[in-house]
Amino acid sequence: MPTIMKLVLCVASVTLCYGQPLQNPVANNTSLHNGLSEKIGNFSIEILFHTSKTLQEGDNFIMSPITVWSVLAVIAEGASGDTRNEINNVLRLSARTKESTRTGFRNITQWLQVNTGTVKLAKINAIFVDKERLPLPEFTEISKNYYQTEMVTLDFKDSVRSANILNQAISNITHGKIPNMVDASYFQDSQMVLTSALYFKGQWSMPFNASSTAKMPFYDSKGQKIGEVNMMYNRHTYPFSNIRELQARVIELPYGNENRLSMLIMLPNPGVSLEDMFSNFKNVNLDTFFEELRVSKEEYSDDEVDCFIPRFKIKSDIDLTNVLKNRLGIQELFDQSRAKLPYMARTPLYVSKVVHKAEIEVTEEGTEAAGVTVAEFSNRIGVVQFQANRPFTYMIIEKVTNSIVFGGFYKTPSLY
Repeated sequence: MPTIMKLVLCVASVTLCYGQPLQNPVANNTSLHNGLSEKIGNFSIEILFHTSKTLQEGDNFIMSPITVWSVLAVIAEGASGDTRNEINNVLRLSARTKESTRTGFRNITQWLQVNTGTVKLAKINAIFVDKERLPLPEFTEISKNYYQTEMVTLDFKDSVRSANILNQAISNITHGKIPNMVDASYFQDSQMVLTSALYFKGQWSMPFNASSTAKMPFYDSKGQKIGEVNMMYNRHTYPFSNIRELQARVIELPYGNENRLSMLIMLPNPGVSLEDMFSNFKNVNLDTFFEELRVSKEEYSDDEVDCFIPRFKIKSDIDLTNVLKNRLGIQELFDQSRAKLPYMARTPLYVSKVVHKAEIEVTEEGTEAAGVTVAEFSNRIGVVQFQANRPFTYMIIEKVTNSIVFGGFYKTPSLY
């Protein structure tokens, strides 16, 4: 009988804080937006959408799509036949472009390490392996050299100690925000546990004033009041656009002093559901967003935006197995009798489960935690109002590569 490989996807806590005014914006750089970055972006949008469809109606959630992509890409390196084809199809990859994928992801990864006074972004991949059943040397080398995935050897017979070591490693990278990723059961009858952890802490380039936060109503997409939120407020010349193809207003809230990372909030037009808006992503891409926001900023540089967004905190613990199997079509990988991972290990393997944990906190002051679209500017006279008082989606973007490091939906209000 094949040995079970339990794939565990670990994602860190996100904390969004206030900071100092923007001083040194990164020059416009789209050289890494095409090719692999574009494929990862398309995957990211798709998995966010399909994950949202599997949750309870109205559930808020947060996830890190790029960590899901990176773990699947590592597995694809060890796969063959239809197992590899199914994974590559979801990742938008081809066996013929394996070398360019490897070097492309290595180039992207270097931009996912930021450590300044106002922004911290750190990523770590690791494969925890049983000391008695080590993976093939070539797979180990590829994982390390191209995907920055380290092998950590453990005694899986001591499942409690193995769980403690893994949890401590994830807790360290997430600054204690994900302290218990797995339990001892994950190491029973297993050979490998794959993890990918991402931590982000960013200070707003333009802080919100906590004294301006006030309790305000929150509505559904049909305009019916469904609760209240503590609404933060700031007035600033934020990049802002009404993107017709998306049927939504989009605002960019930058982090830090270098303009490397931003939060995009996409608010569906009145009467448009969040799901319908999200399905419009097939008509636009992130470069389109930033180009329209750039034009908006240049054309209306003196126009201020009254920005209202809820203060919120979301924790997600998501089983992605069914999303990957039933919605994205990765079937063989989870089938004990059909999975083909011969380049990963000599022992037959299959994946039993993919889990994902993440957390986001959006506050005024923050705490230590862890194709062509037509822009519509006719309403930009004087002060424009962007009021996220109905369901919206949000994404944290690394702008050099256009990587969606975190994303999610906010549907149900809470007084946080």
